[in-house]
Amino acid sequence: MKINKVMLAAVLGLGVATVSQAADVFISGSTAMRSTIYNAMLTPGCVFSSAPTFTGYGGSGSGDTYMGFTGTLVGGSGTVNVLCFWSGSEAGIKDVAAGQSETFIADGALNGVDNAGTPTGANAQTAVVNLCMADNAQQFSRTTTPVLTQGAEVGIVTFKWLRNQGNWTGSDVTDSQIQQALGGACPIEVFTGVNDGSADTNYVYVAGRDTSSGTRANALGDSGFGILQPVNQVILSSGAIQGPPFTSNSGQSSGGTLAKSITYNTVSTADPVNGVTGFSIIAYLGFSDAATALAGTGGGVAATELTYDGVAFSVGNIENGTYTFWGNEYCYAANGVNSSSNPAAQLTFTDLTSNIHGLDTAFAPFGAAIPLDQMQCSRSGPLGGPSHF
Repeated sequence: MKINKVMLAAVLGLGVATVSQAADVFISGSTAMRSTIYNAMLTPGCVFSSAPTFTGYGGSGSGDTYMGFTGTLVGGSGTVNVLCFWSGSEAGIKDVAAGQSETFIADGALNGVDNAGTPTGANAQTAVVNLCMADNAQQFSRTTTPVLTQGAEVGIVTFKWLRNQGNWTGSDVTDSQIQQALGGACPIEVFTGVNDGSADTNYVYVAGRDTSSGTRANALGDSGFGILQPVNQVILSSGAIQGPPFTSNSGQSSGGTLAKSITYNTVSTADPVNGVTGFSIIAYLGFSDAATALAGTGGGVAATELTYDGVAFSVGNIENGTYTFWGNEYCYAANGVNSSSNPAAQLTFTDLTSNIHGLDTAFAPFGAAIPLDQMQCSRSGPLGGPSHF
């Protein structure tokens, strides 16, 4: 009898510990969508039944690379930690398809503070990714197998082309110019249209993202360059081209870092490619990161927003299909996620894909993404033009 009581007490103790321990859900993917997901998570009735406690690393709230949200999910009970590492759309799809692990904020570090830097040591944990946000459907990804069976389009994510303060001072960029600049050393006359027979001494380069980025997939696809084609991009540091340029299909791993890197005047900066002084940069960025560059955050020199094929960025122009630099935003779940194996992850997926559609407050005021029900056109991915309903 005494043994039974001890065993019963142990069982009851385990039961209490299990109930009190929060379940974890791990999300990676789109940096361009992180501000929208941040707002959706904090809006009661979308993912959490009431506003969750937010913990971040990065010090900028909606722009943080590492996020943690603690609360009760819509349709659920008990406490759940939704932990996010915004690694890039292509990286996110690869994570959930291959069952890869990433670094997230540790449960013990979820203290309701927006911290500077990145989580390390006891403040970090490594875990297999359950869900991801992606700026493109898996069929337009570098990771097409295994096919993810749980995926839903949740909105339209938006992008912009910008230029730095360099030798080229134009206001519009075209597909043809983008394609030529992605090829490497592109003469400035391709952008100015001036062909007076003199030697071109200044070039226009593209500063962009690495292969983990969905912003990159949309930029290369929408411009007609080709999603999987190797690119000749430059990486900048304090306004200077880091060398050697055009190696390893390189690009920035972070949209925020890319944004800050183009906030320098390069008219008097040495160009290591052709040995002259002065060059220009064009760059593709998600809406929120573009705002950082337009504010001049980083080097102090504000970038300039460009029209794209003669059309200005606006919610209306995106909705009617005249401005085409946007992507179909998806939420994907790993194939092993279901209501039995991981009920918290499955419920988070259901809440995101079911409730974010009509959550206008998480989309339109920020411009980062647009609800599907506001669109007057659609397309399957960045390789085709919009078609109207």
